[in-house]
Amino acid sequence: MRELEKRKSGKETINLVVIGHVDAGKSTLMGHVLYLLGHVNQRAMHKYENESRKAGKSSFAYAWVLDETGEERSRGITMDVAMTKFETPTKVVTLLDAPGHRDFIPHMITGAAQADVAVLVVDAARGEFESGFEAGGQTREHAMLVRSLGVKQLGVAVNKMDTVRKRRTRFRFDHMSTNNTNAADTIDYLFFLRRD
Repeated sequence: MRELEKRKSGKETINLVVIGHVDAGKSTLMGHVLYLLGHVNQRAMHKYENESRKAGKSSFAYAWVLDETGEERSRGITMDVAMTKFETPTKVVTLLDAPGHRDFIPHMITGAAQADVAVLVVDAARGEFESGFEAGGQTREHAMLVRSLGVKQLGVAVNKMDTVRKRRTRFRFDHMSTNNTNAADTIDYLFFLRRD
C-alpha cells in the first residue's frame, strides 16, 4: 500500500546500479551515503561498527549496511546484488549494489540489467585505478557491460582519495580523468564527479 502511495506522489522512480572493480569501495561508499541520508539509523550503524570490529574488519562497517550475508562479511566482498530504496525530494531511488569480483559477473549483469543509470566507482590508489582499466580489468568490463545493457547515463565516483598524498590529489584526479577518457574510446558517456 505504501509503495502505491509513493507512485501516486508523482515522484520519478529510478534504478541506480553501483559498479566497479573489486575492492574499489562500492558497498562502503553506498553504505555511507545511505547513513548520511538517514536511511540507516545511529543504532544500526553502531551495531555494524561493533560487529565489524569484532570480526577484525572495522573498515567494512559501512559496507555491512548492504553486504548482509555471513559469507560476504567474512570474505569482505559483495557476492550478490544488494538492493535497497531511498528517496530524494523528487525521486524514489532503488539502489543496486553490484559485485565487482570477476567470479560474480553474472550477478553484476543481473543488477545492471535492471538499471536506468549507473555509478562507476574507481579506486584512486596508485596502481588500482590503472589495473581496473588494463586488459581484463573489471572497471573497463563493467562500464562496457552496463552500456551494452542500455544504461545511457554513467557517473564516475573517484573513491579513496585519502590514499593519495594531499598535495597530489588534484594531479591524481586530473590524471585519472584524462586516462579514463582515453581508455574509454568506446564508452562515450563517462564523466567524473569530485568531492573536495
